[in-house]
Amino acid sequence: MANIFSWLFGSAPASSTSTAAPVVPGAGTKTPRSAASAPAPSASLPAWLKQSTGRPKAKDSITVYDMNNNPLQLTFHHEKASGGEGTVYTLPGNDQILIKVYKDQTIQNQQKLDELRQKIAAMAAIKECRKMNFLAWPVMPVFDAQKQIIGFAMHRCEGKSFLALRGADNVARQFPNWDRKNLAQVALDFLRKVRLLSSYGVYINDFNPANFLVDQQGKVSFIDCDSFQIAPPGRKVAISKTFFPSHCAPELLKNKSALTQVRNIHHLEFGTAIILFNLLMCGLHPYAYYDPSNKSACGNPDENLLKGRCPLGRGAGCRLPVGNWYNLWSWLTKNIKEDFINTFRDGHNNPAMRTSLEQWEEHLKQLLFEMDRIPTVPQRRQLNPMTAKSWEDHRKSAAVKDNFVMNF
Repeated sequence: MANIFSWLFGSAPASSTSTAAPVVPGAGTKTPRSAASAPAPSASLPAWLKQSTGRPKAKDSITVYDMNNNPLQLTFHHEKASGGEGTVYTLPGNDQILIKVYKDQTIQNQQKLDELRQKIAAMAAIKECRKMNFLAWPVMPVFDAQKQIIGFAMHRCEGKSFLALRGADNVARQFPNWDRKNLAQVALDFLRKVRLLSSYGVYINDFNPANFLVDQQGKVSFIDCDSFQIAPPGRKVAISKTFFPSHCAPELLKNKSALTQVRNIHHLEFGTAIILFNLLMCGLHPYAYYDPSNKSACGNPDENLLKGRCPLGRGAGCRLPVGNWYNLWSWLTKNIKEDFINTFRDGHNNPAMRTSLEQWEEHLKQLLFEMDRIPTVPQRRQLNPMTAKSWEDHRKSAAVKDNFVMNF
């Protein structure tokens, strides 16, 4: 693997085995259809690329190259998605392989390009992650005609983004027959995968819910993996400046220069906890709240997160938003509620108070046990319970009803 990726710090070795890939306009060579020809399979190409011999159907095609200078042509018909840094294409002939191609403004920025080379080199060094089928992880580089890196090939991940889990009605539409237990199972699967990645020195930086997919079986996949912080043993940490303001630790938001520095476990704990709250509370944000004195929502989650205005716990001075949010909150276990309070209130200014990933896993397993152990209490598993946990039970779980009532 070291030989394959030695191109990252120099020119591409002609003897390396890799694959072809697409470029965006300006990064590769555009060929009119009249002159286009399907790339001939090469014995040096991987099996999945040998399937890619179809002629482009669009008026123009985009030509890109593998490390052996083998061309591949793509058209806009192959485009799957486009984001801030790059465009993702489906490989013709094998839709289980995707290719991310960085946009011109990224490729032409030498500092950014050097950072990307270091990032992909660090990612390629973690062979265990390359084998994880829940990751859209770089498996090989792609080049333009000048043998400059322009992106990478990755395995395709299936599912709907976590945005599909916003609101009980939306969950029911997108995932028929699911209840709150399914959401808790998704939360546990997500948490375990975050823990697994962290054991290899891989930290998620960008906790945008759109970066996480879930299928009908409740299995979670991670995309946009090149926004991760990569710190494999014995190598320099490859940081990422990417972040999602509403899911970012407050100390990073207050000091933007910290976003260019290495993230730590407490930053990871905070972002992970917000995603867990989103999942268990049907998309609600932990810093969305309602002011009973003004009878209105206050601020927005981004502002409230930055200022530490959280409606959870005793003496919060505000409530969960209007609706059945208190009912939903009330049926969580005592441990889960305390974990959220410790992270979002006590841990807002004191990162050491945030719930650890290990404790989250233990308490999520307990929550699932309770959901199975007491099937005679249907509200525990309902997405939109019409009643709250009884006042007496609520007192036993150390929560105060008047402090919890929430809206989006």
